[in-house]
Amino acid sequence: MVKNKSLNKRRMSFSFRSLSLQQRLPLLISMLLLAIMVTFSWISYIGVKTAALETGKERLRSLASQLSVMFSRSTQSILAATQATANHESVIKVLQPGGSEFRGQALEELQKLRLDSTWVLVELLDINRQLVIYSERDSAHVKSRFDSLQQAFPLNHLAKFGKIYQLGDFMYYPIIAPVTHDNRVTGYLVRWRLLAASPKALEQFSQLIGTKAKLYFGNADGSLWTNMTNVVSYQKIDTGNLRGSFEYLDAKGEKLIAAARPIANTSWLISVEFPEQIVLQMANRFLRQLIIIGGILIIVGILIAWLMSRSLTKPLNKLMLAASAIADGQYSSPVKVHGNDELGKLASAFNSMAVQVQNARQDLENKVIERTVQLEASNRELESYSYSISHDLRAPLRAIIGFVSVLEDEYTNKLDPEAKRITTVIKDSTMKMGQLIDDLLAFSRLGRNEIVKTNINTREMVNEIINELAPVNDGNKIEWIIRPLPGIYGDANMIRQVWTNLISNAIKYSGNKEKPRIETGAFIDKEQATFFVRDNGVGFDEKYKGKLFKVFQRLHRSSEFEGTGVGLAIVEKIISKHGGKVWAEGAAAKGASFYFSLPA
Repeated sequence: MVKNKSLNKRRMSFSFRSLSLQQRLPLLISMLLLAIMVTFSWISYIGVKTAALETGKERLRSLASQLSVMFSRSTQSILAATQATANHESVIKVLQPGGSEFRGQALEELQKLRLDSTWVLVELLDINRQLVIYSERDSAHVKSRFDSLQQAFPLNHLAKFGKIYQLGDFMYYPIIAPVTHDNRVTGYLVRWRLLAASPKALEQFSQLIGTKAKLYFGNADGSLWTNMTNVVSYQKIDTGNLRGSFEYLDAKGEKLIAAARPIANTSWLISVEFPEQIVLQMANRFLRQLIIIGGILIIVGILIAWLMSRSLTKPLNKLMLAASAIADGQYSSPVKVHGNDELGKLASAFNSMAVQVQNARQDLENKVIERTVQLEASNRELESYSYSISHDLRAPLRAIIGFVSVLEDEYTNKLDPEAKRITTVIKDSTMKMGQLIDDLLAFSRLGRNEIVKTNINTREMVNEIINELAPVNDGNKIEWIIRPLPGIYGDANMIRQVWTNLISNAIKYSGNKEKPRIETGAFIDKEQATFFVRDNGVGFDEKYKGKLFKVFQRLHRSSEFEGTGVGLAIVEKIISKHGGKVWAEGAAAKGASFYFSLPA
């Protein structure tokens, strides 16, 4: 996983670096504009959002306070009418001992408090809260439904609204006024009213507070809340802190903002709320506008950046084309960039440099031509000298060999054993000297010989060389392993020389083994073919392998193994002329492997 992540990171990084300057500059500017626009838009949106929320909350608090005052004022007339009835003489006297004669008058006063169908019950209780008289619209069972409700009767001489109660499918609330005599509470007048609102009233409230806002009434202790139509569950409100506003999530997860205020002369609270999303509509609209404006600015910025990058990269492209032309040897294409800015100065300096390079190259070519002429003359002299040396050295060598042969043929009987040994040494040394001269001449000619390439049947060539060398070198006891050898394209004479030198070396250096083994083979890849000759002979120490392909460098004494020290140098020179390379691997007394590679 970590490896894949680092690989992906490197690919992303590489893809960005591979972009041209004309692509990179608009990309960087657009990224910068995008970062600026995102930052500016976000900060602006947060500011507008905060301001919108604060404005919405302030409006909500003001609306809740206004509604609280409005409902408080509407309760004052009801409280005054109720208290006036409680202060009526007949109502006061009916609660006095022997006041039963005032029941009729008191009942008439109670009936006056039932102004419409919403006033369902009016009852008069004594100081012990026992019913004295009551007035109801329908029947006595209405009264029985309220008997279980425990009211908080006033502790002073002022009327008050009681809590809201649910009875069946309806909600009711009482107005309780104390009845006093001689500044002493003698009973209570209780008016029960149905809590309901007409559709018209609800529509008026909706227009007043807004279509998305909601209005709730409830008891201050949280025992009941209503939306004027049904009993609802509502957020618990901290009655100790009713000045501000609060937020909460409803059952659907929608965030709501609310403000609650107490209604004076009652034990009720009024709460107004609306979704936070309504408050943030302006902020969201502002954000959408910023996104549109930002997108337009980014597009315009990219276009301007592209034009700028084009104006910058166009002269750079001219410089690049001119540099490529100079690299290809074309010096007659100056950079046509005008202006006094940095690019103009760079183009002028580049043109001056191109002229200087052209002059320097011309001077160099003239010197090369001059040196080439001198070198060719020297090579011709050297070649002539080599042939002269070869001819001059060969003549005395042939004379020495001739005289030694005469001694062996005509004076054998007259020579003692020591003289015979000396003549043999002279003859062998002279023949080695001749072979060394031949090898040196062959090595020097390789530099002058042109390669004539043809298709070569490598397997057939190797078999011919083995058949030629094996009988001479006692090859009948060698184990030959000839693996598949692919055909190649090269100079047949030179490649034959390579195989001959490598195979003859393998035969020579494995001849002392009881079971000598020589193996030839090849392996091919897409770009080259690599051949090898491997033996199990004396091998060599790896630390000396750098000397193997040098002229006259030998790792074994000539008394142990014959040779001039030029064969591997010839191999290296031939393979180099073919565009390949040669190397060796081995270990002392464990054999050696010689490799050479040629282009496929």
